[in-house]
Amino acid sequence: MLPTTRNPWEKLPMSTDATRCLVFDLGAGSGRAMLVEFTGDSLAIQELHRFSGYEVRLEDGPAWDVEAIRAGLREGLRRAANGPAIRSLAVDSWGVDFALIDADGQLVDQPRTYRHTRGQRGMETLVADHTRIATRTGVQILEIITAFHLQDWAKHHPALLDRADRFLMTSDFYAFDLSGVAACENTLARTSGLVNVHTGDWDDEVLDLARLPRRLFPRIVPSGTPLGALKPELATGPALQSTQVIAAAGHDTACAAFALAPIDGEAFAVCGSWILVGVEVPSGHLPEAAIALGLGLEGGIGGRAILTRSLPGLFLMRRLRDSWKARSGEDVDFATLGWLAREANPETPAIDVTHALFFDPQDMVGAMHEFDPTLEGRPIGDLARALYLGLARAVSDSIAELSKFSAKPIEAIRVGGGGGQDAAWRYFLEASSGCRVQAGLVEASVVGNALIQLVGLKALPSFEAAQALARRATDSGAWRA
Repeated sequence: MLPTTRNPWEKLPMSTDATRCLVFDLGAGSGRAMLVEFTGDSLAIQELHRFSGYEVRLEDGPAWDVEAIRAGLREGLRRAANGPAIRSLAVDSWGVDFALIDADGQLVDQPRTYRHTRGQRGMETLVADHTRIATRTGVQILEIITAFHLQDWAKHHPALLDRADRFLMTSDFYAFDLSGVAACENTLARTSGLVNVHTGDWDDEVLDLARLPRRLFPRIVPSGTPLGALKPELATGPALQSTQVIAAAGHDTACAAFALAPIDGEAFAVCGSWILVGVEVPSGHLPEAAIALGLGLEGGIGGRAILTRSLPGLFLMRRLRDSWKARSGEDVDFATLGWLAREANPETPAIDVTHALFFDPQDMVGAMHEFDPTLEGRPIGDLARALYLGLARAVSDSIAELSKFSAKPIEAIRVGGGGGQDAAWRYFLEASSGCRVQAGLVEASVVGNALIQLVGLKALPSFEAAQALARRATDSGAWRA
Protein backbone atom coordinates (compact mmCIF):
# COMPACT_ATOMS: atom_id res chain seq x y z
CA MET A 1 0.00 0.00 0.00
CA LEU A 2 1.01 3.63 -0.28
CA PRO A 3 2.60 5.02 2.88
CA THR A 4 0.53 6.69 5.58
CA THR A 5 3.36 6.92 8.11
CA ARG A 6 5.29 9.64 6.34
CA ASN A 7 4.46 12.69 4.32
CA PRO A 8 4.72 11.60 0.66
CA TRP A 9 6.11 15.03 -0.22
CA GLU A 10 9.10 14.77 2.11
CA LYS A 11 12.54 14.02 0.73
CA LEU A 12 12.66 10.49 -0.56
CA PRO A 13 14.63 7.99 1.54
CA MET A 14 16.38 6.72 -1.64
CA SER A 15 16.53 3.08 -0.58
CA THR A 16 18.93 1.01 -2.64
CA ASP A 17 16.33 -1.53 -3.79
CA ALA A 18 13.80 1.00 -5.11
CA THR A 19 12.69 1.56 -8.68
CA ARG A 20 12.69 5.25 -9.54
CA CYS A 21 10.99 7.04 -12.37
CA LEU A 22 10.57 10.65 -13.37
CA VAL A 23 7.16 12.12 -14.21
CA PHE A 24 6.78 15.27 -16.29
CA ASP A 25 3.17 16.33 -15.72
CA LEU A 26 2.18 19.23 -17.98
CA GLY A 27 -1.02 21.09 -17.21
CA ALA A 28 -2.41 24.00 -19.14
CA GLY A 29 -1.50 26.28 -16.22
CA SER A 30 1.76 24.78 -14.95
CA GLY A 31 4.12 21.84 -15.29
CA ARG A 32 5.99 19.75 -12.75
CA ALA A 33 8.93 17.37 -12.64
CA MET A 34 8.16 14.72 -10.02
CA LEU A 35 10.48 11.95 -8.82
CA VAL A 36 8.65 8.76 -7.84
CA GLU A 37 10.14 5.90 -5.84
CA PHE A 38 8.57 2.42 -5.75
CA THR A 39 9.76 -0.08 -3.15
CA GLY A 40 7.55 -3.08 -3.96
CA ASP A 41 4.41 -2.20 -2.03
CA SER A 42 4.61 1.56 -1.59
CA LEU A 43 5.20 4.75 -3.54
CA ALA A 44 6.60 8.10 -2.48
CA ILE A 45 6.80 11.33 -4.46
CA GLN A 46 9.17 14.29 -4.43
CA GLU A 47 8.61 17.47 -6.41
CA LEU A 48 11.84 18.48 -8.13
CA HIS A 49 10.72 21.47 -10.18
CA ARG A 50 7.59 23.45 -10.97
CA PHE A 51 7.27 25.91 -13.84
CA SER A 52 4.56 28.03 -15.45
CA GLY A 53 4.02 31.01 -17.72
CA TYR A 54 4.16 29.13 -21.01
CA GLU A 55 0.78 30.23 -22.41
CA VAL A 56 1.36 33.35 -24.52
CA ARG A 57 -0.71 35.50 -26.86
CA LEU A 58 0.28 36.06 -30.45
CA GLU A 59 -1.42 38.46 -32.84
CA ASP A 60 -3.79 35.73 -34.03
CA GLY A 61 -4.57 34.27 -30.61
CA PRO A 62 -3.31 32.12 -27.70
CA ALA A 63 -0.25 29.90 -28.22
CA TRP A 64 2.26 27.76 -26.32
CA ASP A 65 5.83 28.84 -25.64
CA VAL A 66 7.63 25.62 -26.56
CA GLU A 67 11.03 26.88 -25.40
CA ALA A 68 9.64 27.70 -21.95
CA ILE A 69 8.31 24.16 -21.58
CA ARG A 70 11.58 22.71 -22.86
CA ALA A 71 13.46 24.77 -20.30
CA GLY A 72 11.21 23.43 -17.55
CA LEU A 73 11.81 19.83 -18.62
CA ARG A 74 15.56 20.32 -18.81
CA GLU A 75 15.67 21.92 -15.39
CA GLY A 76 13.78 18.90 -14.05
CA LEU A 77 16.38 16.64 -15.63
CA ARG A 78 19.20 18.72 -14.18
CA ARG A 79 17.77 18.43 -10.67
CA ALA A 80 17.38 14.66 -11.04
CA ALA A 81 20.76 14.03 -12.68
CA ASN A 82 23.00 13.52 -9.66
CA GLY A 83 20.84 11.32 -7.46
CA PRO A 84 20.28 7.55 -7.55
CA ALA A 85 19.59 5.90 -10.90
CA ILE A 86 16.29 6.70 -12.60
CA ARG A 87 14.97 3.81 -14.66
CA SER A 88 12.48 5.72 -16.81
CA LEU A 89 10.63 8.94 -17.46
CA ALA A 90 7.36 9.84 -19.17
CA VAL A 91 5.44 12.97 -20.12
CA ASP A 92 1.70 13.50 -19.76
CA SER A 93 -0.24 16.59 -20.80
CA TRP A 94 -3.64 18.04 -21.51
CA GLY A 95 -5.40 16.68 -24.59
CA VAL A 96 -6.22 17.93 -28.09
CA ASP A 97 -3.27 20.27 -28.76
CA PHE A 98 -0.57 19.32 -31.24
CA ALA A 99 2.71 20.20 -32.93
CA LEU A 100 3.92 19.62 -36.50
CA ILE A 101 7.58 18.95 -37.18
CA ASP A 102 9.62 18.80 -40.39
CA ALA A 103 11.99 16.03 -41.51
CA ASP A 104 14.74 17.48 -39.29
CA GLY A 105 12.51 17.41 -36.20
CA GLN A 106 12.01 21.19 -36.16
CA LEU A 107 8.65 22.85 -35.59
CA VAL A 108 7.00 24.16 -38.74
CA ASP A 109 4.75 26.52 -36.78
CA GLN A 110 4.37 27.61 -33.17
CA PRO A 111 1.65 25.47 -31.52
CA ARG A 112 -1.56 27.35 -30.75
CA THR A 113 -3.81 26.46 -27.85
CA TYR A 114 -7.21 24.78 -27.89
CA ARG A 115 -8.79 28.18 -27.18
CA HIS A 116 -7.68 29.56 -30.57
CA THR A 117 -10.52 30.72 -32.83
CA ARG A 118 -9.46 28.34 -35.62
CA GLY A 119 -11.24 25.56 -33.74
CA GLN A 120 -14.60 27.26 -34.16
CA ARG A 121 -13.92 27.83 -37.85
CA GLY A 122 -12.95 24.21 -38.41
CA MET A 123 -15.98 23.02 -36.47
CA GLU A 124 -18.28 25.11 -38.67
CA THR A 125 -16.57 23.89 -41.85
CA LEU A 126 -17.19 20.25 -40.89
CA VAL A 127 -20.65 20.79 -39.41
CA ALA A 128 -22.32 18.37 -41.84
CA ASP A 129 -19.93 15.62 -40.69
CA HIS A 130 -20.19 16.01 -36.91
CA THR A 131 -22.25 12.86 -36.33
CA ARG A 132 -20.00 10.81 -38.62
CA ILE A 133 -16.87 12.04 -36.81
CA ALA A 134 -18.38 11.30 -33.38
CA THR A 135 -19.57 7.84 -34.43
CA ARG A 136 -16.25 6.82 -35.98
CA THR A 137 -13.91 8.31 -33.37
CA GLY A 138 -15.99 8.54 -30.18
CA VAL A 139 -14.97 12.16 -29.70
CA GLN A 140 -17.10 14.89 -28.17
CA ILE A 141 -18.03 17.54 -30.72
CA LEU A 142 -16.37 20.59 -29.22
CA GLU A 143 -14.48 23.49 -30.79
CA ILE A 144 -11.33 22.44 -28.91
CA ILE A 145 -11.02 19.13 -30.79
CA THR A 146 -7.81 18.60 -32.75
CA ALA A 147 -9.56 17.60 -35.98
CA PHE A 148 -11.23 21.02 -36.25
CA HIS A 149 -8.07 22.98 -35.41
CA LEU A 150 -5.91 20.96 -37.77
CA GLN A 151 -8.41 21.20 -40.63
CA ASP A 152 -8.48 24.99 -40.41
CA TRP A 153 -4.70 25.27 -39.97
CA ALA A 154 -4.01 23.08 -43.02
CA LYS A 155 -6.48 25.05 -45.11
CA HIS A 156 -4.81 28.38 -44.36
CA HIS A 157 -1.16 27.20 -44.31
CA PRO A 158 -0.62 24.98 -47.39
CA ALA A 159 3.09 25.78 -47.64
CA LEU A 160 3.67 24.82 -44.00
CA LEU A 161 1.60 21.69 -44.50
CA ASP A 162 3.91 20.68 -47.37
CA ARG A 163 6.93 21.13 -45.07
CA ALA A 164 5.40 19.11 -42.24
CA ASP A 165 6.70 15.57 -41.84
CA ARG A 166 5.07 14.42 -38.59
CA PHE A 167 2.03 15.24 -36.47
CA LEU A 168 2.55 14.84 -32.72
CA MET A 169 0.29 15.73 -29.84
CA THR A 170 1.65 17.71 -26.90
CA SER A 171 3.18 15.05 -24.65
CA ASP A 172 4.17 12.99 -27.73
CA PHE A 173 6.14 15.99 -29.00
CA TYR A 174 8.06 16.37 -25.75
CA ALA A 175 8.67 12.60 -25.55
CA PHE A 176 10.12 12.92 -29.08
CA ASP A 177 12.18 15.89 -27.94
CA LEU A 178 13.64 13.76 -25.12
CA SER A 179 14.12 10.48 -27.01
CA GLY A 180 14.20 11.25 -30.73
CA VAL A 181 11.41 8.69 -31.28
CA ALA A 182 8.20 9.90 -32.95
CA ALA A 183 5.05 8.03 -31.88
CA CYS A 184 1.56 8.90 -30.69
CA GLU A 185 0.33 7.31 -27.46
CA ASN A 186 -3.18 5.84 -27.62
CA THR A 187 -5.01 7.77 -24.88
CA LEU A 188 -3.79 11.13 -26.15
CA ALA A 189 -4.39 10.28 -29.81
CA ARG A 190 -7.98 9.37 -28.94
CA THR A 191 -8.66 12.99 -27.87
CA SER A 192 -7.93 14.20 -31.41
CA GLY A 193 -11.10 13.10 -33.19
CA LEU A 194 -8.87 11.42 -35.78
CA VAL A 195 -8.62 7.85 -34.40
CA ASN A 196 -11.14 5.12 -35.25
CA VAL A 197 -12.77 3.79 -32.09
CA HIS A 198 -12.88 0.22 -33.45
CA THR A 199 -9.47 -0.18 -35.08
CA GLY A 200 -7.46 2.07 -32.74
CA ASP A 201 -5.67 3.50 -35.78
CA TRP A 202 -5.93 6.80 -37.63
CA ASP A 203 -9.30 7.00 -39.38
CA ASP A 204 -8.70 7.52 -43.10
CA GLU A 205 -12.26 8.70 -43.70
CA VAL A 206 -12.04 11.45 -41.08
CA LEU A 207 -8.58 12.44 -42.35
CA ASP A 208 -10.11 12.77 -45.82
CA LEU A 209 -12.98 14.89 -44.47
CA ALA A 210 -10.44 17.23 -42.88
CA ARG A 211 -8.21 17.06 -46.02
CA LEU A 212 -5.21 15.87 -44.05
CA PRO A 213 -2.47 13.71 -45.61
CA ARG A 214 -2.09 10.28 -44.00
CA ARG A 215 1.72 10.55 -44.26
CA LEU A 216 1.79 12.96 -41.31
CA PHE A 217 0.50 10.51 -38.74
CA PRO A 218 2.96 8.17 -36.98
CA ARG A 219 2.29 4.84 -35.32
CA ILE A 220 -0.04 4.76 -32.34
CA VAL A 221 1.41 2.90 -29.35
CA PRO A 222 -0.31 1.50 -26.23
CA SER A 223 0.09 3.05 -22.80
CA GLY A 224 3.30 1.88 -21.14
CA THR A 225 5.31 1.42 -24.35
CA PRO A 226 9.09 2.02 -24.00
CA LEU A 227 10.18 4.42 -26.77
CA GLY A 228 13.94 4.48 -26.35
CA ALA A 229 16.79 5.87 -24.31
CA LEU A 230 16.98 9.46 -23.14
CA LYS A 231 19.12 11.39 -25.64
CA PRO A 232 22.80 11.28 -24.59
CA GLU A 233 23.11 15.06 -24.60
CA LEU A 234 20.29 15.23 -22.01
CA ALA A 235 21.67 12.46 -19.78
CA THR A 236 23.96 14.90 -18.00
CA GLY A 237 24.47 13.06 -14.71
CA PRO A 238 24.87 9.52 -13.34
CA ALA A 239 21.19 9.10 -12.50
CA LEU A 240 20.18 9.48 -16.16
CA GLN A 241 22.73 7.27 -17.89
CA SER A 242 20.31 4.37 -18.41
CA THR A 243 16.98 6.20 -18.33
CA GLN A 244 14.34 4.99 -20.77
CA VAL A 245 11.62 7.28 -22.17
CA ILE A 246 8.23 5.59 -21.90
CA ALA A 247 4.91 6.53 -23.49
CA ALA A 248 2.95 6.13 -20.25
CA ALA A 249 -0.48 7.61 -20.87
CA GLY A 250 0.01 10.83 -22.77
CA HIS A 251 -3.36 12.23 -21.71
CA ASP A 252 -3.30 13.45 -18.12
CA THR A 253 -6.98 12.60 -17.71
CA ALA A 254 -6.32 8.96 -18.59
CA CYS A 255 -3.48 8.92 -16.04
CA ALA A 256 -5.71 10.47 -13.39
CA ALA A 257 -8.70 8.24 -14.09
CA PHE A 258 -6.42 5.21 -13.84
CA ALA A 259 -5.08 6.33 -10.44
CA LEU A 260 -8.50 7.32 -9.07
CA ALA A 261 -9.59 3.75 -9.90
CA PRO A 262 -13.38 4.10 -9.80
CA ILE A 263 -15.40 0.89 -9.49
CA ASP A 264 -18.94 0.16 -10.69
CA GLY A 265 -21.31 2.73 -9.24
CA GLU A 266 -18.57 5.38 -9.07
CA ALA A 267 -17.59 8.18 -11.43
CA PHE A 268 -14.38 10.18 -11.49
CA ALA A 269 -14.00 13.94 -11.81
CA VAL A 270 -10.54 15.24 -12.68
CA CYS A 271 -10.75 18.87 -11.64
CA GLY A 272 -8.11 21.19 -13.01
CA SER A 273 -8.24 23.90 -15.67
CA TRP A 274 -10.93 21.71 -17.19
CA ILE A 275 -13.20 19.28 -15.39
CA LEU A 276 -13.42 15.87 -17.02
CA VAL A 277 -16.17 13.68 -15.63
CA GLY A 278 -16.39 10.05 -16.59
CA VAL A 279 -16.92 6.37 -15.92
CA GLU A 280 -14.78 3.42 -16.94
CA VAL A 281 -16.44 1.17 -19.52
CA PRO A 282 -15.36 -1.78 -21.64
CA SER A 283 -13.78 -0.58 -24.87
CA GLY A 284 -16.31 -0.41 -27.67
CA HIS A 285 -18.44 1.88 -29.77
CA LEU A 286 -20.11 5.10 -28.66
CA PRO A 287 -23.91 4.62 -28.47
CA GLU A 288 -26.02 7.01 -30.53
CA ALA A 289 -27.82 8.06 -27.36
CA ALA A 290 -24.49 9.08 -25.82
CA ILE A 291 -23.57 11.06 -28.95
CA ALA A 292 -26.89 12.89 -28.72
CA LEU A 293 -26.00 13.87 -25.15
CA GLY A 294 -22.57 15.14 -26.20
CA LEU A 295 -20.60 12.46 -24.36
CA GLY A 296 -17.31 11.12 -25.66
CA LEU A 297 -15.50 7.79 -25.55
CA GLU A 298 -11.81 8.25 -24.77
CA GLY A 299 -8.94 5.83 -24.46
CA GLY A 300 -8.39 4.17 -21.11
CA ILE A 301 -5.58 1.94 -19.93
CA GLY A 302 -5.12 -1.71 -20.79
CA GLY A 303 -7.81 -1.98 -23.46
CA ARG A 304 -10.56 -0.23 -21.53
CA ALA A 305 -12.19 3.11 -22.32
CA ILE A 306 -13.64 6.03 -20.41
CA LEU A 307 -17.00 7.59 -21.23
CA THR A 308 -16.52 11.29 -20.55
CA ARG A 309 -17.85 14.82 -20.61
CA SER A 310 -15.43 17.75 -20.80
CA LEU A 311 -16.51 20.87 -18.95
CA PRO A 312 -15.03 24.28 -18.18
CA GLY A 313 -13.09 23.95 -14.95
CA LEU A 314 -11.35 25.75 -12.17
CA PHE A 315 -9.43 28.02 -14.54
CA LEU A 316 -12.62 30.11 -14.28
CA MET A 317 -11.98 30.57 -10.56
CA ARG A 318 -8.45 31.71 -11.42
CA ARG A 319 -9.87 34.16 -13.97
CA LEU A 320 -12.36 35.42 -11.36
CA ARG A 321 -9.59 36.04 -8.87
CA ASP A 322 -7.44 37.86 -11.45
CA SER A 323 -10.36 39.92 -12.71
CA TRP A 324 -11.42 40.93 -9.19
CA LYS A 325 -7.85 41.98 -8.36
CA ALA A 326 -7.59 44.07 -11.56
CA ARG A 327 -10.85 45.86 -10.75
CA SER A 328 -10.57 46.29 -6.98
CA GLY A 329 -6.89 45.86 -6.15
CA GLU A 330 -7.90 43.13 -3.68
CA ASP A 331 -5.97 39.86 -3.95
CA VAL A 332 -8.14 37.05 -2.57
CA ASP A 333 -6.49 33.64 -2.26
CA PHE A 334 -8.33 30.49 -3.34
CA ALA A 335 -8.95 29.21 0.21
CA THR A 336 -10.59 32.51 1.13
CA LEU A 337 -12.65 32.47 -2.06
CA GLY A 338 -14.00 29.06 -1.08
CA TRP A 339 -14.86 30.18 2.43
CA LEU A 340 -16.54 33.37 1.17
CA ALA A 341 -18.57 31.35 -1.35
CA ARG A 342 -19.94 29.06 1.34
CA GLU A 343 -20.83 32.07 3.53
CA ALA A 344 -22.33 34.09 0.65
CA ASN A 345 -25.96 34.98 0.01
CA PRO A 346 -27.78 31.61 -0.31
CA GLU A 347 -30.08 33.13 -2.95
CA THR A 348 -27.14 33.75 -5.30
CA PRO A 349 -27.99 32.36 -8.77
CA ALA A 350 -25.76 29.86 -10.57
CA ILE A 351 -24.14 30.84 -13.85
CA ASP A 352 -24.07 28.59 -16.90
CA VAL A 353 -20.36 27.83 -17.19
CA THR A 354 -20.86 26.27 -20.62
CA HIS A 355 -22.01 29.61 -22.09
CA ALA A 356 -19.75 31.07 -24.79
CA LEU A 357 -18.98 34.04 -22.52
CA PHE A 358 -16.93 31.74 -20.31
CA PHE A 359 -14.87 29.94 -22.96
CA ASP A 360 -11.93 32.35 -22.72
CA PRO A 361 -13.01 35.32 -20.57
CA GLN A 362 -10.36 38.00 -20.25
CA ASP A 363 -12.50 39.82 -17.65
CA MET A 364 -14.40 37.17 -15.69
CA VAL A 365 -16.25 39.66 -13.49
CA GLY A 366 -17.46 41.53 -16.56
CA ALA A 367 -18.50 38.28 -18.25
CA MET A 368 -20.52 37.30 -15.18
CA HIS A 369 -22.20 40.70 -15.10
CA GLU A 370 -23.05 40.39 -18.78
CA PHE A 371 -24.45 36.89 -18.29
CA ASP A 372 -26.57 37.88 -15.29
CA PRO A 373 -26.97 41.63 -14.57
CA THR A 374 -28.28 40.82 -11.06
CA LEU A 375 -24.69 39.91 -10.15
CA GLU A 376 -23.50 43.49 -10.70
CA GLY A 377 -22.34 45.16 -7.50
CA ARG A 378 -22.21 41.84 -5.64
CA PRO A 379 -19.22 41.04 -3.38
CA ILE A 380 -16.57 38.56 -4.46
CA GLY A 381 -18.10 35.83 -2.26
CA ASP A 382 -21.38 35.96 -4.18
CA LEU A 383 -19.54 35.78 -7.50
CA ALA A 384 -17.49 32.81 -6.31
CA ARG A 385 -20.67 31.09 -5.10
CA ALA A 386 -22.36 31.67 -8.47
CA LEU A 387 -19.37 30.10 -10.18
CA TYR A 388 -19.13 27.11 -7.83
CA LEU A 389 -22.86 26.51 -8.22
CA GLY A 390 -22.57 26.64 -12.00
CA LEU A 391 -19.64 24.23 -12.08
CA ALA A 392 -21.40 21.85 -9.68
CA ARG A 393 -24.59 21.92 -11.72
CA ALA A 394 -22.69 21.14 -14.92
CA VAL A 395 -20.96 18.17 -13.30
CA SER A 396 -24.18 16.92 -11.68
CA ASP A 397 -26.05 17.03 -14.98
CA SER A 398 -23.21 15.09 -16.60
CA ILE A 399 -23.24 12.47 -13.82
CA ALA A 400 -26.97 11.94 -14.40
CA GLU A 401 -26.33 11.39 -18.11
CA LEU A 402 -23.34 9.10 -17.53
CA SER A 403 -25.48 6.99 -15.18
CA LYS A 404 -27.57 5.93 -18.17
CA PHE A 405 -24.55 4.06 -19.56
CA SER A 406 -22.78 2.86 -16.40
CA ALA A 407 -22.98 -0.68 -15.07
CA LYS A 408 -24.64 0.60 -11.86
CA PRO A 409 -26.29 3.89 -10.87
CA ILE A 410 -23.59 6.38 -9.85
CA GLU A 411 -23.62 6.96 -6.11
CA ALA A 412 -20.08 8.26 -5.53
CA ILE A 413 -17.61 10.57 -7.27
CA ARG A 414 -13.85 10.24 -6.82
CA VAL A 415 -12.38 13.73 -7.23
CA GLY A 416 -8.78 14.21 -8.28
CA GLY A 417 -6.60 17.04 -9.45
CA GLY A 418 -6.40 20.40 -7.76
CA GLY A 419 -10.15 20.33 -7.08
CA GLY A 420 -9.63 17.32 -4.84
CA GLN A 421 -8.17 19.59 -2.16
CA ASP A 422 -10.78 22.34 -2.53
CA ALA A 423 -13.21 21.75 0.34
CA ALA A 424 -15.68 24.34 -0.99
CA TRP A 425 -15.78 22.66 -4.40
CA ARG A 426 -16.42 19.25 -2.84
CA TYR A 427 -19.17 20.77 -0.67
CA PHE A 428 -21.02 22.33 -3.59
CA LEU A 429 -20.58 19.24 -5.77
CA GLU A 430 -21.95 16.90 -3.10
CA ALA A 431 -24.93 19.18 -2.46
CA SER A 432 -25.73 19.45 -6.16
CA SER A 433 -25.18 15.83 -7.21
CA GLY A 434 -26.54 13.98 -4.21
CA CYS A 435 -23.52 11.66 -4.53
CA ARG A 436 -20.89 10.91 -1.96
CA VAL A 437 -17.84 12.92 -2.98
CA GLN A 438 -14.51 11.35 -2.07
CA ALA A 439 -11.25 13.26 -2.28
CA GLY A 440 -9.01 10.98 -4.28
CA LEU A 441 -5.33 11.34 -4.99
CA VAL A 442 -4.59 15.03 -5.39
CA GLU A 443 -1.68 14.17 -7.67
CA ALA A 444 -3.73 11.60 -9.53
CA SER A 445 -2.20 12.25 -12.95
CA VAL A 446 1.33 11.97 -11.52
CA VAL A 447 0.50 8.73 -9.70
CA GLY A 448 -1.19 7.27 -12.80
CA ASN A 449 1.76 8.20 -15.00
CA ALA A 450 4.21 6.61 -12.56
CA LEU A 451 2.19 3.41 -12.15
CA ILE A 452 1.97 2.96 -15.92
CA GLN A 453 5.73 3.46 -16.21
CA LEU A 454 6.23 0.79 -13.54
CA VAL A 455 4.12 -1.64 -15.55
CA GLY A 456 6.15 -0.78 -18.66
CA LEU A 457 9.32 -1.51 -16.68
CA LYS A 458 7.77 -4.76 -15.37
CA ALA A 459 8.27 -3.54 -11.81
CA LEU A 460 4.51 -4.13 -11.44
CA PRO A 461 3.04 -7.24 -13.05
CA SER A 462 -0.06 -5.72 -14.63
CA PHE A 463 -2.29 -2.68 -14.97
CA GLU A 464 -4.77 -4.43 -12.68
CA ALA A 465 -2.16 -4.72 -9.92
CA ALA A 466 -1.17 -1.07 -10.39
CA GLN A 467 -4.76 0.15 -10.18
CA ALA A 468 -5.45 -1.98 -7.11
CA LEU A 469 -2.48 -0.31 -5.42
CA ALA A 470 -3.89 3.13 -6.24
CA ARG A 471 -7.39 2.19 -5.07
CA ARG A 472 -6.10 0.96 -1.70
CA ALA A 473 -4.26 4.24 -1.24
CA THR A 474 -7.38 6.30 -1.95
CA ASP A 475 -9.62 4.23 0.30
CA SER A 476 -7.13 4.29 3.18
CA GLY A 477 -6.67 8.04 2.97
CA ALA A 478 -3.02 7.93 1.95
CA TRP A 479 -1.85 10.91 -0.15
CA ARG A 480 -4.97 12.87 0.59
CA ALA A 481 -4.37 16.59 0.99
